[in-house]
Amino acid sequence: MRILLLAGASVLALTSPARALQTTPQAPQPSAPTNDASQLDTLEPASDQPAQAAPAAPTGNPVLDRLNALEARVNQLEQENAELRQSSELNEGRLATVETRAAKNAQFGWVPTISDPNGSFTFKPRGVVDADAAVFSSREGGYDYNDGTAFRRLRLGFEGTAFKWFNYRAEVDFAGDAVNITDAYLQYTKIPKTVLTIGQHKAPFGLESNNSDNYNVFIERGMFTNAFGNAGAERRIGISAAYAPKENINVAGGFFGDNESVSRGLGTAPGESWGFNGRATWEPVFQDGKIIHVGLSGFYRDRLKSGDIPDAVRLNDRPNIRVDNGNIADSGVITNVHSMTYAGAEAAGVFGPLTVAGEAGRLWLDRFDADNLHFTGYYGYAAYMLTGETRPFKGGNFDRVRPFHELGNGGLGAFEVAVRYDHLNLADTPVASRIGNKASSFTGALNWYFNPYVKLMFNWVHFWGDNTPLDPVGSKTRGDAFATRLHLDF
Repeated sequence: MRILLLAGASVLALTSPARALQTTPQAPQPSAPTNDASQLDTLEPASDQPAQAAPAAPTGNPVLDRLNALEARVNQLEQENAELRQSSELNEGRLATVETRAAKNAQFGWVPTISDPNGSFTFKPRGVVDADAAVFSSREGGYDYNDGTAFRRLRLGFEGTAFKWFNYRAEVDFAGDAVNITDAYLQYTKIPKTVLTIGQHKAPFGLESNNSDNYNVFIERGMFTNAFGNAGAERRIGISAAYAPKENINVAGGFFGDNESVSRGLGTAPGESWGFNGRATWEPVFQDGKIIHVGLSGFYRDRLKSGDIPDAVRLNDRPNIRVDNGNIADSGVITNVHSMTYAGAEAAGVFGPLTVAGEAGRLWLDRFDADNLHFTGYYGYAAYMLTGETRPFKGGNFDRVRPFHELGNGGLGAFEVAVRYDHLNLADTPVASRIGNKASSFTGALNWYFNPYVKLMFNWVHFWGDNTPLDPVGSKTRGDAFATRLHLDF
């Protein structure tokens, strides 16, 4: 009889869904996490879950009461599990938000880049270190070139963005036992396809001059680029505009005064010179691994001076190496100069791993009550990436080489060989001791790119010159330089 009663009670429990439903609370559903930043301040999950149902009242039937108790316990565990799931999702959302903000606020490479969450304000340290060493071998002429080492560049500064539409940069060079301001400018970028720059920055001039020093193929730029650029281009205080209507067309021009440095203004130098600079470039072929580039540049300068001497110009340069101070080309101080005008042309081509480039320019001096003068210079080079990389181009200039396989990261880096012929003709100078001065050089180069920011450069420079300013004055000079440079920029 007892067995029949128990069986009957079980059947009654299973056939009483209404009673079971009265004791079954609805399991809570987890709310979807949001990406709202307010999650960072939400310490508890939202309390919008239904209250847990009260246990069913005893029925006096032990089997039915036991089943109701088990069902209530299962529902309680389901609700607790849902709350734990919601809390976990909430914490995951908070962690993702923190990680996203942290990624935007500080990114690390060689140095950290700090930013606000929207990227409207950024700050990044920057710098360049060029450590040179050179050994000279003189073949003709009496000048004793000094072997040695030197920091060609030792620059530190910072750059970034502000209020979304402004870029800024400030940089100081500590090389050569002197402190000089290299860059100190502000840019405005809101105007479509246009960048306005004010402050000290590079004046538009030519391919080698406007190309970043960090991307040079050779240890030093061509002699005419240095000699003419120092006279009327390079970094100067001014205002300029760069316009790029298309990716392969760039036009830049500006009004510039003199260069600024910590020691500027000392002595009895005359008032500041001024002038206009401009450059236009076009890439009729602009594809990955295949680029053809052409360009024109020029400048005009007035109120010239050489040191403290007014209405004067001096053009000079060393034989593609800076470790020794001996100039192989020097016009002497040319006086009675009213103004100076320059015009130059440039061309380059990138064909897979092969790069070819060259420039030529002429400088005219308009003089008071004296014959006008002109000087010329040019260079041409070819470079080949032995490891297959192609040299990129951006904004009318060469861009950073990025090895396929970086040193220490599954490879040995990238290797490049290059050759260059370089010539500067100052023979037209009226300075009697310098008439007929010319200088030429041939350079062979091997470059080892560890990664995009570090490279080791080797140059063999064979140089020669007529009526050089080196001892003995007016002699022919011929020699070789074997130089290396460790370059790092960040």
